[in-house]
Parts: sequence; C-alpha cells; structure tokens
Amino acid sequence: MAKWQTKAVVALAAASMAVPASASIFEYEMTNGDVLTINTDTQSGTWSGDKVNATFTSKDFADFQGGANPSFSFTLASMDGTRIVRGQEYASTTRNGNRFHPQMIKTTNNGRVNLWSWWGNPVVAGDWVQKIAKFTDITPGTDVPAPGMLGLFGLALAALGLRSRRRKQAA
Repeated sequence: MAKWQTKAVVALAAASMAVPASASIFEYEMTNGDVLTINTDTQSGTWSGDKVNATFTSKDFADFQGGANPSFSFTLASMDGTRIVRGQEYASTTRNGNRFHPQMIKTTNNGRVNLWSWWGNPVVAGDWVQKIAKFTDITPGTDVPAPGMLGLFGLALAALGLRSRRRKQAA
C-alpha cells in the first residue's frame, strides 16, 4: 500500500471514531401565546406571535443550555422582523445606527424575556417583553450520528491494500 493510501485509511478510521455533535432546539411559549425558539446548532432564533415576527442570530446561542427558568443575555448579530404597534406594522431598526443600543435578547426578573430593540423609523416602540408560560426542549441534546459508514469504507480500503500487498509478495 502506498504512503498516501495508508494516510487516507488512518484519516478515515479517525473520522469514523469522531465524537458525535450535539444540537438542541429550545421552545418557549409566552403567556400571550407568542413562541420563542432558539436553535443552538444554527445559532439562530425566532419570536413569532400576533404582534411580533422576528428572526435573529447570535454566536452565543451555541452555548445556550435552555431550561424552564433560563438566565441569559445575548447580543444579536442580526435581527429582521416586524412588530404591530397600535394596529400599524413596523420593522426592527437601530436608531440612526446608534451603537449604544445593540439589539439583544435577555431575561429579566420574574421569568420575562426581553427582545431589546427599537421598532420603526422614526422609532415608535421599544422593547418587546413577555413572560414565559411553558418550556419545551424539542431536541434534548440529540446526538448527531458519527460517520460510521466512513469508517467502514476506510476498513474496506485497508483490506484491499493488504490484499494487494500480499499478492505482490507472493509473486
């Protein structure tokens, strides 16, 4: 077996023994019926309801542990969405690019979650705060299967290489 073949077999075997990744999706139903979802795998979230519809991302979501009474404060890398204020729909915005009011999602006292943003241009509304009523761990640390097929493929390559080597030695 050539050196590159040996290295390929070793790499494939190592990959087949890799530790499986873990991904979780946490869902919070609010007392007003809104639903907040945080996905640790995609590092994204949504907040949807009758008067709010927002999507956002934060690299900090990767470390989110969830739970019925979470405590967190995440600065959002991006946020898009709308909110209805007095019957009128407004988009999320930063006030004139004001860096002193980053968009965030954080918990406050008494099980409340605050989508910390400004809405409208000019700004007509501020934070969207709701209380958690129900928590669901949709995929509780679901293990993503290790690439076992890759390991089997590596073993097959190794067997073929050994067979070829033995034939050459016998000749």
